[in-house]
Amino acid sequence: MEIDEFVSKSIGEWSSMRSGHSLAFKQFEEIISNLRINLLSKNEPEIQDFLNITGYSKDQAISPFEIEWEGESNWEETKGSQRQLRGHSLLIPIKHSNNSGIILRSKGYAEAIQAISNYEISSDGTIFFSTTYQQTIAEERIWFINKNVRCRSSVIKSINMSGILQTSFASEIRKIKQ
Repeated sequence: MEIDEFVSKSIGEWSSMRSGHSLAFKQFEEIISNLRINLLSKNEPEIQDFLNITGYSKDQAISPFEIEWEGESNWEETKGSQRQLRGHSLLIPIKHSNNSGIILRSKGYAEAIQAISNYEISSDGTIFFSTTYQQTIAEERIWFINKNVRCRSSVIKSINMSGILQTSFASEIRKIKQ
């Protein structure tokens, strides 16, 4: 599988249930989310602007897409409350070989800043991302069980590799329109 096929398989609306374990806070978290993944044109102004900021050209971009999410977490900031989560990120793959490259992210996974993820796709179609941020390193894996079910796992480590801060696992089910 190459990156354009991975993106194509991911397009759509997904229901996600993620379980996270924050080792730093010794707490488990459950997040229920709705995800929307949309393919974008290389010619859209926001893609052109982001490519200009990062120094890449539209000729280098492969299947740019956006992810929008909205969900709720049971993280107990205050007793009995639920934390609302919502966001949006542009992602622009830049291929280095058939199964590897980078992804430009307007908003990162572990830290809400612009980031560049290295990606590699294994022979079984699992995609592996590694992203170095200012304070952390995030490693993510996404794989498809079938065309309508995918799984995602992540590990977030401190930048100095002194410890694992958080782990998570998500199952994501495509919403099928009838």
